[in-house]
Amino acid sequence: MAKGILGDGSLHFDELNKLRILDPEVAQQTIELKEECKAFVDKIAEFQKIVGSLIELVDQLAKAAENEKMKVLLVSIGNWCPKLAKVYSEAKRGSAAAASGFNNREENAVGKVS
Repeated sequence: MAKGILGDGSLHFDELNKLRILDPEVAQQTIELKEECKAFVDKIAEFQKIVGSLIELVDQLAKAAENEKMKVLLVSIGNWCPKLAKVYSEAKRGSAAAASGFNNREENAVGKVS
């Protein structure tokens, strides 16, 4: 009779005869759901790592493909116009030197105007 009264009031006894508010079946389902959620989050984290490494690989392949395209373009330009190919090749090799040369020309121009 006491269990019937307690059950109506949403109070339950567990296996250790402790008084609980939550039904033991619901408590067990909650624990199982928590474990499933943790497993799902772990799988999602692993998926994100795999996708991240795949994106890095694709980026590397894209850069390599772009470099190959530029080599082919340089060869075809070289066959068509050797002087233009030489200028492009020098500009690509010495882009830092070209930038500093540009700055020197600016400074020289400013010095001439002053």
